[in-house]
Amino acid sequence: MKLLSSLGRYRRVIANFFSLSLINGVSYLIALFLVPYLLHVVGEERYGAYLFIYVVAQYLMLVGNYGFKYSATRLVSVFRDDKEKVNAIFNATMWARVLLTVPAVLAGYALVYLFMDSDDILMYLFSLGMVFGDILIPSWLFQGMERMKYLTIATVVSKLVFALLIFVFIRSQEQYVYVLLLHSFGYIASGLLSLYLAVKQFGIKPGFTTFAAMKEQIKDGWNVFVSNIGMEVYRNSNVVLLGALVGDAAAGIFGAVEKLIKAAQTIFNALPMAIYPYISHRFYNAETKNNVSTIYRMLKWSVLFLLPVAIIIGLCNPFIAKYLALPVDIVSGIVWLIVPALLFGCLNYISGIVGLVNLGASRLFQKNIWIAGISSVAFMLLTCRSYSYYAAAAAWTLAELILLVLCILSLNRLKAKV
Repeated sequence: MKLLSSLGRYRRVIANFFSLSLINGVSYLIALFLVPYLLHVVGEERYGAYLFIYVVAQYLMLVGNYGFKYSATRLVSVFRDDKEKVNAIFNATMWARVLLTVPAVLAGYALVYLFMDSDDILMYLFSLGMVFGDILIPSWLFQGMERMKYLTIATVVSKLVFALLIFVFIRSQEQYVYVLLLHSFGYIASGLLSLYLAVKQFGIKPGFTTFAAMKEQIKDGWNVFVSNIGMEVYRNSNVVLLGALVGDAAAGIFGAVEKLIKAAQTIFNALPMAIYPYISHRFYNAETKNNVSTIYRMLKWSVLFLLPVAIIIGLCNPFIAKYLALPVDIVSGIVWLIVPALLFGCLNYISGIVGLVNLGASRLFQKNIWIAGISSVAFMLLTCRSYSYYAAAAAWTLAELILLVLCILSLNRLKAKV
């Protein structure tokens, strides 16, 4: 009975965990099928070119997401019983995303037009459906309300639409320019379905808002946004730097392996993502010392669970190589250099986002991320010409390790102040 009572208390967290696990599991399965298929059909060089523009689109989406994934989630979790407040947060956040995205898209187009060829420009235009489709997905609303099953429905639909379109329409090397267009169809489908679910399930009334309300949301999410930029510096810039300094073929090889590993990492992060809104609600007006102790317990249990899983993934490198039709020695080296990043990355999510952000130390987390990100880029610039994809893999793990050490030191500092 005691166990059932405890489970009942955490039923939302458990339901959200399974919803996020389903999203991430579907993402991983789709990646398992799509990455080798695209690599085979379009070739390493064209796959690398596609990844380059894909990363550019991810940066634009980063601007649109700003810090709302965590700042707006926290606000919704705190005020989720006040429908009018939640509706005001929804409209202010959605319009703030539009306000931030439009100039970023125009600036991105100017850069691509000036420095890229016609195929890259076309792919950039095709990718804009991803960027604006993502704006329509209020993931922070579903997460803050702790109703992730609705986001699961929208996301799974998006990914299945995209996967089906790829297998139907991408049949030759020359068609690689259309991959991002098909990505866009998936994002737009997910966005429209997400809006419908937000209106139907939570009584959201989309409408206009004031500039002051948008400004308030932007101000609240600033530190997290700067942190997100730093995080993207070491998580996505490796492909860009490889493509620019070594070549599209090297970027394609590393990008294919990295995509599968990142898909696995999303499964690792399902639990801390599910816990984030619960912790936001629980930490509100609670004692910092007790909150830090809670984070330490989460870190300890996460290590015990994730370490053996990370080792198993590392041992699977021959299968990954065979699956991607790439040399075993190359894939093995990349995988073993990346595997520690899976463990460190999840611990960073817990110590940094679930911990420091919810403890009101967003600026401290921002500083830690930028130190890690700059260290990663410096390492890449010094080593990637000589060690190619191995340098990119090592840079990712190095950044996650540096960030973990800094976050632990920050948590100790917060606890000592009390």
